[in-house]
Amino acid sequence: MTRRSMHKTKTVPAIRSLRDYLDEQDQLLDTVMRVLNKEYKAIKERRLAELDAISEEKSSCMLKLQANDQRLKLHPQADLLKTEFLPRVNAIKAKLTQCKQQNEVNGKLISLAMASNRRLSAVLMNARDKMSKNMTYTDKGNTVATGPLRVNTNV
Repeated sequence: MTRRSMHKTKTVPAIRSLRDYLDEQDQLLDTVMRVLNKEYKAIKERRLAELDAISEEKSSCMLKLQANDQRLKLHPQADLLKTEFLPRVNAIKAKLTQCKQQNEVNGKLISLAMASNRRLSAVLMNARDKMSKNMTYTDKGNTVATGPLRVNTNV
């Protein structure tokens, strides 16, 4: 073996059993559900600083899930997924459906939170604009509020 041929050989990872890949898929979906529940709780409790890290974790899990799914599809015995392993595949698909549903709930919560923040921002800007209309300057250049300074939060 020459030095040149040593660098060209790549080690191909051994193909694991379908059961191993299905176990991994099952574990990954459990992890995704835990991450989604963590995300739900963070959104609900408005712990927004945590969402970035949770999003990274969710993305990483999804990439692993896709890679494992690809390995299952390309497995030499993939046809057994439709026969011998069908009950297991269906259970995994059911878990995936639960994950998708929780992800939709989280997405709706995020949309509601964003709408709420936009409304709050509009109220605060309106209050600022009303307040600045009622400001006058004294003979020394200082500002003084001259009108009502109540903020209406019933918007």
